[in-house]
Amino acid sequence: MKDKRSGKIVVVSHCILNVHSLEDNLAIYPGLEEEVVELLMKKGVGIYQIPCPEVELAGIFRKPLPKDSYDRPKIREVYRKLAESISQTLKLYTKKGYEISAVLGAEGSPTCGIDRVGRWKTNIKGKKEFPRDVEFIPGMGVFMEEFKTSLAGAGVDSHWVGIPGKSIRSINPESFKKALNKLDKICT
Repeated sequence: MKDKRSGKIVVVSHCILNVHSLEDNLAIYPGLEEEVVELLMKKGVGIYQIPCPEVELAGIFRKPLPKDSYDRPKIREVYRKLAESISQTLKLYTKKGYEISAVLGAEGSPTCGIDRVGRWKTNIKGKKEFPRDVEFIPGMGVFMEEFKTSLAGAGVDSHWVGIPGKSIRSINPESFKKALNKLDKICT
């Protein structure tokens, strides 16, 4: 290309660019995660927004749930098909010479977490409630597991960065700054 394109694309979880897709009481921004978008704009990368896997499956009026609730064979099959479709599109970008610099997931998300997901605490008796009965543990969300496998199968290599959501930030306030620093280095 002989124009101003950077040739770099960052794949972004839907809720980072549209907090309205989040379950109730989880948004900490009015519209989008401004610091993330500002960094991507400063670095001059393109943004490819992933459809929200949870909205695709359960709609906008769903309740927040941990990974255990989404880790089911039928749900994985739906997510596998979505991941394969996105992977084929991203493969076309790489065939044209563009780099998929990073995939940004939503830390703590049962579907889009990269390094942390929620799970139901053990030994809970009675009706389980989110977030009271959830603990955040190392792991990748159900959709991101399928997406990572699909991207590898399509020959697309990328860095994976988890952008901490409200629940993770409350546990580890420095996690957001660390994620932005990691993304900054990747996009240089």
